[in-house]
Amino acid sequence: MKEIYDLEYWQLDRVVSNSVRFATVKINLVYPKVKELTDLKPKERVKKIDGIYREDLTRLIALNLFDTYEITGKKKRPTGVTAKVKFNDLEKLKKVGFIRDIWVTSVDHATFIKAEEPPKERYYCVKMTVVIEIEGVRLKKQDIEKRFVLIKAWSFDDAYDKVEKQQENYVESYMNPNGRFVRWRIESYDDCFVTDIENPAELDSPAGVEVFSALGKRKNKLKTVWDGKP
Repeated sequence: MKEIYDLEYWQLDRVVSNSVRFATVKINLVYPKVKELTDLKPKERVKKIDGIYREDLTRLIALNLFDTYEITGKKKRPTGVTAKVKFNDLEKLKKVGFIRDIWVTSVDHATFIKAEEPPKERYYCVKMTVVIEIEGVRLKKQDIEKRFVLIKAWSFDDAYDKVEKQQENYVESYMNPNGRFVRWRIESYDDCFVTDIENPAELDSPAGVEVFSALGKRKNKLKTVWDGKP
């Protein structure tokens, strides 16, 4: 049985019976099982998915749990509806198999009591470029390092500020075997990524955790085309 989201944030007026109370909800339909469409061609899959959504919308309306509604998505592919339903009928919606989830946006004769969540620190990963410099030596090709630092901060700006304040610790020089000083100088702070890590213990997960992500493009050197099979 699926959950009804945000219902807990509405404090009901107990003077009013639930039998006459209404709630405005956003109902999202289940996305079709794409693995069952493997044998179809891409355009046929899209057409099939559109058809399944329309069929599920028809079945949803046929439940007669609301009189008026507004379709979400597109006419060709309706992904759900926003509708006003009887409060006591919410339990019926929870049992419908082709509904993905239900979100309550308002409740009659009720007070919205959700408190504003206080800001909290999160784990950010700062990407930087570090240049390796040797005393008295100018190389034609400069050695660099792409460094990623995971740090707990309140925001992107706070993450950059915290890393910059530690800059002197990063660039402390040392002497190489030739008697020349070497330093790793931070040249630039290139990017910052907020992770989903909530607790340091998650770093011990066998599946690992994502600490940085950046989308890009590259030249495709492969001569084969993926056939869609695993």
